[in-house]
Amino acid sequence: MIVFDDIAQRETRRKKMTESVFTHLNSSARPGDVASRALIEEWLAQVPVSEQDEFRSRFRSGDDIQFNTAFQELFWHEFLRSQCCGLDFHPPIAGSSKRPDFLVCQPSADSFILEARTSTEVATGPENNPRANRIREFLRQMTLNSHRLGIDELTVGTLDLPQKAFRKHITDAIDADPSSKMVRIPPYATKDGWHIRLTAFSGTHYGGSHSSTVMQEAWGKTWTGPSYPLRDALKKKASKYGQLSMPYVIAINSADALLTGRDFEQTLFGVRPGITIAGMTDELARGFWGRENNPKHKRVSAVLFTTNLWPATVLMGQVYACLWINPWADRPYDGLLTELPTFRFENGDVKESPGRPWHRLMNLPLIASSMWG
Repeated sequence: MIVFDDIAQRETRRKKMTESVFTHLNSSARPGDVASRALIEEWLAQVPVSEQDEFRSRFRSGDDIQFNTAFQELFWHEFLRSQCCGLDFHPPIAGSSKRPDFLVCQPSADSFILEARTSTEVATGPENNPRANRIREFLRQMTLNSHRLGIDELTVGTLDLPQKAFRKHITDAIDADPSSKMVRIPPYATKDGWHIRLTAFSGTHYGGSHSSTVMQEAWGKTWTGPSYPLRDALKKKASKYGQLSMPYVIAINSADALLTGRDFEQTLFGVRPGITIAGMTDELARGFWGRENNPKHKRVSAVLFTTNLWPATVLMGQVYACLWINPWADRPYDGLLTELPTFRFENGDVKESPGRPWHRLMNLPLIASSMWG
């Protein structure tokens, strides 16, 4: 074992929202988690021994962002290795003290630089931070005799929420109308900014366990443009690594599984003429690569987008991966990555070459989602 402890895993519960990914996987006996551990160990065994300690440290750090970025790099290492590429970790670059993740030598003998980056920001959906997750976990663990709880809104305050008073607020509302199929619990607010709206659903009418099952708030915040987090993440890598003599590809994984091809297009090429988005600045409207008459970031030859890249989603084949080509790149990319679904900007429009899904290119056997039931 390289990453996980060689112990008897006995836990059968779901992951707690306040628990790190490593802590949960290291102790879980659930079949899907067992398969996730095995995948990481198998893939990391293919990495040069000199690099394994760094991966191990990041996986075991207890920081989910570190875990995610380490897995992203491991994923692309295994993908490229399966395509018969040679890989050098952290190659030196002329004129730079920084080193990218990989120098990739393709079967054609052409080489390119690959740098991985993770965007943890989510354009829409519930706010994700420790205080919010502690309250979600509190609600999930809260035992009610007859109802399940759903979160309609959760705005986080600056201090920890007083859980005893919050529990009484919930139970008083349910006790006041115990026979109702659905109880709208009055908003719970505090001076430091907490604002929570809940709905209690009768277990008699809606089925399921009498323990509280937290249904996530559907849209906890609003973003002025779903491509902004990706663009900011790309900019942080665009100008690094000095003088490059070969194509430079950035692989960026987004935690936002709801992103679409239009979001990727707007990230790179801006919004199309006639489209207006609230809060859109001129810089954002032009996109990361700008326009034909004023191109930007020409040293970035292509961008590899993935969404929701995680051991479980990899094993179920639920990760989307695609390649976007920069038409104005100083060093154009054209290689094996174009076997993936590939997007090019031609004659003022985006055109797709369907390609093949990554798991078919890797010949990776998939497992049923029921393993995580």
